[in-house]
Amino acid sequence: MKLGTAAILISGAGQLGSRYLQGLVKCRVPLKIYVQDVSEESLDRARQRWSEVLGPESRHEASFGTTFDSLPRQLDIAIVATTAHVRPQVVGEIASHSTVRYWVLEKMLAQSEIGLDEIVVHIGKSSNAWVNTPRRMFSWHKQIKSQLGLNHPMTLKIDGGLWGLACNAVHFLDLLAWWTGETLQEIHTDRLNPHWFEGKRPGNWEVFGMLEARFSGGSQALLSAGAGEVFYSMAASDGRQSWQINEIEGWARRADGIEIPGRIPYQSELSSVLVESILESGRCALPTLAESASLHRVFINGMLEHWKRAGHSDATFVPIT
Repeated sequence: MKLGTAAILISGAGQLGSRYLQGLVKCRVPLKIYVQDVSEESLDRARQRWSEVLGPESRHEASFGTTFDSLPRQLDIAIVATTAHVRPQVVGEIASHSTVRYWVLEKMLAQSEIGLDEIVVHIGKSSNAWVNTPRRMFSWHKQIKSQLGLNHPMTLKIDGGLWGLACNAVHFLDLLAWWTGETLQEIHTDRLNPHWFEGKRPGNWEVFGMLEARFSGGSQALLSAGAGEVFYSMAASDGRQSWQINEIEGWARRADGIEIPGRIPYQSELSSVLVESILESGRCALPTLAESASLHRVFINGMLEHWKRAGHSDATFVPIT
């Protein structure tokens, strides 16, 4: 595209949205950034974080508001970083107000299959929308992927404590889909704890136990979470070679001793790379909405059935975000 000033919306100025905003200060393309959130408290935090990175002195212009009234009719990128339960509604409001060239959506995409369908309808079936499961962007994980071999079905195991299985499973399911090129076919929840508990965010629920996911080429993911500290470890094998990956400590180690050091970048480090890639090429490394919605659909339906069995038989959505 012509690299003039680009119009960027960030809807949802909470912890993640405000980190998106901070990262945009590094963009080489001049930006007009519209930050929207229904919470004045969240907007105040976003203003503060924008000031912390000297945003007001940068080449970019940022404005903050509780509605979409000030949005232009043409947006280059809409970043939707709200919580999952309002995301379909927010996407619809944005789409009805502005023509959006490109979309970046946070996970969870929605809390029900109906919500997923609403998002797809509002955005359309174009490939100009992506979902932020960002391990596909990490140079470290690209190095790991290049060493995997991938000649056989893979098994990915996640073991840990209070790492947020319901909320964060999609990240690891997408990682295995990216590694293998396979699609998620089914999840099994019979080894999850029948009792859910309320998470850190009000109205958001979590669960302990093991989730089993099966993919189209025979690969599988076994995701386990329990009580205690916030930690997790990863193990990956294709039957010939195996890897241990510790994202917290920053190493990936193959059974024969080969080691790849690395780190997980912050969202504020990824935002400018993501936005510049989209503006300059119309592409990025994230999964498309179609790819991610397919994965979300299997996951949400399976988790909703488990939620129903936990005493919510009339539920139409599963409260994870």
